[in-house]
Amino acid sequence: MSVRLVYLDSSSIVKRYVEETGSEFVDAVYAKAETGELRFVFSIWNIGEVLGVFGKYVSRGLLSKEMLKTALLDFISESTKMVRLGSLQILPMTTKSLVESWLLVMKHHVYEADALQISTSEEANCSLLLSADVRLVQVAEKEGVNAVNIEAEPEKALTILSKT
Repeated sequence: MSVRLVYLDSSSIVKRYVEETGSEFVDAVYAKAETGELRFVFSIWNIGEVLGVFGKYVSRGLLSKEMLKTALLDFISESTKMVRLGSLQILPMTTKSLVESWLLVMKHHVYEADALQISTSEEANCSLLLSADVRLVQVAEKEGVNAVNIEAEPEKALTILSKT
């Protein structure tokens, strides 16, 4: 049986490195990936978004410069480790996913970054998209993508992840 492929959006990735609602769940996803129970993916686009969120948290006083340094180093080192283990695939932005995202923007009037995460998840044939963004999850579900809001429904996400 093949290993489940799970897409983590930027909001999910941030929760791994900054303690927030849903962080415990994302930690469980990383643990499952490390043991080979699942693989997760995110886009090269997500890396830029995660760095932007870290910067925004510093400017709002939610992260100290020392906490930022730790979060950045942890994100880089853990991502590198997970890629080496084969547990993480960092996807490129393809023409196909960009064009599909533009169509989603026009159809659902959603933010381009959210649309790109949905289209990239679809292109990679992920069995699940995890996010803390209510609108992203709503649009993904309208498009037939199995998506779960990890803040609102962590139990649902765990149930889906437990199925093999």
